[in-house]
Amino acid sequence: MDILFWSGGKDAYLALRFYRQEHPGRELRLLTTYEEETDMVPHQLIPISHIRRQAASLEVELIRVPLPSACPNEKYLEEVERALKTQSVPVESLIFGDWHLRDIRRWREEVFGEMGYNCLFPIWEKNIHELLPVLQLNPVDVTISAVREQYQSFIRVGEPFDQSFVVQLQHLPEEIDPMGEQGEFHTKVTFRELNEENP
Repeated sequence: MDILFWSGGKDAYLALRFYRQEHPGRELRLLTTYEEETDMVPHQLIPISHIRRQAASLEVELIRVPLPSACPNEKYLEEVERALKTQSVPVESLIFGDWHLRDIRRWREEVFGEMGYNCLFPIWEKNIHELLPVLQLNPVDVTISAVREQYQSFIRVGEPFDQSFVVQLQHLPEEIDPMGEQGEFHTKVTFRELNEENP
């Protein structure tokens, strides 16, 4: 069995789609860490209730890992390892939606490799023009869920993340990663069949 680290945003969704192309039929579960006090996924600012609805729509089991606010890395790794080790089926690989940040990839491979897990990066260094059509051709809406303060005059929470958004970024006075890999912005995926009125 493999586990995909699921933030609820576009990178995790893209990683899921490419992983399933490469590993059809493999058992998969999602793992989401969130702040226990707020019931929110940090950075993305997505409620855990929305994450549950995403998992239900995908028909994939969700592993929820509550963490304290401002959680240090040591505590994060301790809680994640506990969740991984207590699964009913042995976990082989961990899947991440990292695109091109080598330091983050190196860190994941080091710390999770020491725990005995293989790390997979299905969208690593793929061309953005290969990624955007996947979002456009699947029944999902991707919107901006959070924006770093210095970019809030350029990017608005709630606006769609699509081809026109990426083109718009290219004409801004400041250089912004088109996928928000430097934390400039974060996204939320909504499955169109979801009834957002039901938590």
